[in-house]
Amino acid sequence: MVRCPKCSSEGCTKDGMAKGRQRYRCKVCDYRHTVSYRGINPAIKRQALQLYLEGLGFRSIGRILNCSHVAVYNWIKAYGESIESIRSTAGVEVVELDEMHTYIGSKKNYCWIWMAVDRNGKRFLHCEVGSRGTETGRKLWTAIEDNEITQVMSDYWRPYAQFVPKELHTQSKAETYTVEGYNSLFRHFLARLRRKSECYSKSKIMLKYSVMLLMLKWNGELDTILN
Repeated sequence: MVRCPKCSSEGCTKDGMAKGRQRYRCKVCDYRHTVSYRGINPAIKRQALQLYLEGLGFRSIGRILNCSHVAVYNWIKAYGESIESIRSTAGVEVVELDEMHTYIGSKKNYCWIWMAVDRNGKRFLHCEVGSRGTETGRKLWTAIEDNEITQVMSDYWRPYAQFVPKELHTQSKAETYTVEGYNSLFRHFLARLRRKSECYSKSKIMLKYSVMLLMLKWNGELDTILN
């Protein structure tokens, strides 16, 4: 947002170029002025992230913020890269595990998002993106097993039994109601995960960044990466 240096109004519109710099005209006092480029305001980047996590795509955000959709992509990617992990000092007792399918590159290439949810704390613990096989599930378990977990709930998908300790494990569709309910959050708030959307992820890493950013938002921890 460009502010008029004469009357401090924010109602300024572009008015051509002057010596290679963008010129603006104030719609309130009609004062014409130029501004030097000082880099993108961090507030614009934060707004882009907020819009992204409300379900808008890169191009839509670019149109709203009057910037390149490539810039929006790079900002979201940078926020994703700043996440080391999703961890909390709060205790964990009951963990629910589940997988959700999506696509990478085209609607023909399936990809799976594995996630772990703290049932009592109503928060996400971690996610992994990959195949639906044991290898991806084991990566998820490795990321959360340091918590003092007393029970692990999952559906009857066979790979779970390969990495979840038997003494903790209960397999029942009736016991995964929390994580299955949370799946709808991703379908609703990330355009790339909507079932009938034309959007889809072109890279696995951006898909994981997107999911983890939404997890941080849901956990109330998004401020930890905003600058």
